[in-house]
Amino acid sequence: MPPRESSSSPSRDEGIQVLRRAAAALDEIASEPGELRLVDLGGRLGLAKSTARRLLVGLVEVGLASVDAQGHFSLGERLLGFGSAGGAHVAAIFRPTIEAVARATDGETVDLSVLRGHRMWFVDQVESSFRLRAVSAVGVRFPLEVTANGKAALAVLDDSGVETMLARFSVGVAHRLRHEIAEIRRTGVAFDRGEHTPGISAAAIARRTVGDNVVAISVPAPTERFQDKEQRIVAALRAAAESPAWSR
Repeated sequence: MPPRESSSSPSRDEGIQVLRRAAAALDEIASEPGELRLVDLGGRLGLAKSTARRLLVGLVEVGLASVDAQGHFSLGERLLGFGSAGGAHVAAIFRPTIEAVARATDGETVDLSVLRGHRMWFVDQVESSFRLRAVSAVGVRFPLEVTANGKAALAVLDDSGVETMLARFSVGVAHRLRHEIAEIRRTGVAFDRGEHTPGISAAAIARRTVGDNVVAISVPAPTERFQDKEQRIVAALRAAAESPAWSR
């Protein structure tokens, strides 16, 4: 019987490194689909051009990424297929809840997102009826550190999970987020006051669902209107936190 490979063997470590690089590349592509080229991704991942090319060629070959004639990368159909069923299931469960939040906030946009890796994946939205409104495309992934839904999701994680996530950020950003997470855990509501998009503010809640997804509901609005309606928005989100959808 051949000897069992050591758990710390070079081949295993190299395989894990490749997987981590692939996951990081897909996170970046998902954050700006159709916008990033090989040189952009290589720079963001800290990889040599030849290494980045091999990685991205592999992702395209197996259908996890796609590239257009101008060299811009998007998520591949195979990867989108993996996620679409789960996203549709979460969206179906929470649709009545986010519609109730929209009504309670007098027609503001309400977003539903799920924590995936180091991003928030938008799976559903009730679009505002106001002419001046915040709209995020379903399927896009947003960063954690400057969004209300991202910060709310971080606050749901246990302390070790939080520290793993914060290790990706600078010392200053991690320090700020620790303070914000403590406050979010105390109040149950997270805020983005023009951090992600100037002129747009948002509030959010997040919880774990039965399937162990971390799901967030957020209400973004132009900052002036958000400030006028902040108490109403927070009350609507706190009511949504009691929805039976979280336990389904």
